[in-house]
Amino acid sequence: MAKFGAIYLSYSRDKFDIEEINNIASILVKEGYQFSVRYRQETPWIQLYVNEPEKVISYGKKIAQIFPNQKILGLAAYTISDSVSFCYFQGKQVIRLLQSGFITERQWEIIEGEKQPWEDKIFEKLSLEIGTKGMVSYHINQIGVSLNLPGFGIPQSGEPWTIEISH
Repeated sequence: MAKFGAIYLSYSRDKFDIEEINNIASILVKEGYQFSVRYRQETPWIQLYVNEPEKVISYGKKIAQIFPNQKILGLAAYTISDSVSFCYFQGKQVIRLLQSGFITERQWEIIEGEKQPWEDKIFEKLSLEIGTKGMVSYHINQIGVSLNLPGFGIPQSGEPWTIEISH
């Protein structure tokens, strides 16, 4: 994996509903977005695959405003340079924003918002201070696993849990 970018929308239905997934996809298309939408029936998240990891934070902010009642998470990584980010928005509120390596390789660049429950375990050997050694792509994988987020990597055509949205 040379790069990875995804935005996750919380999905709070008690029962899986493909019509609701299609509704979310159609809203995104109306707003001008074209993402691969991935989901698994057993997780409370819908994944929007982002081909440009550096745009995950800005897209996440905009999508959080389109769906203000849903939690929006974003994960991004360029594994070659270990440029990585995590974002968590709800409506216009920044809950957590972490970024390292996009400006200076492997150094914390952005640390904003409330510390999340999983951070102590995942970042146990890191100091969360701007300019110190930051997270790497391995941490992005750990975050995804700990939050039970669907699908890492590029969506493959024909996967039963992928739908393409476009104009």
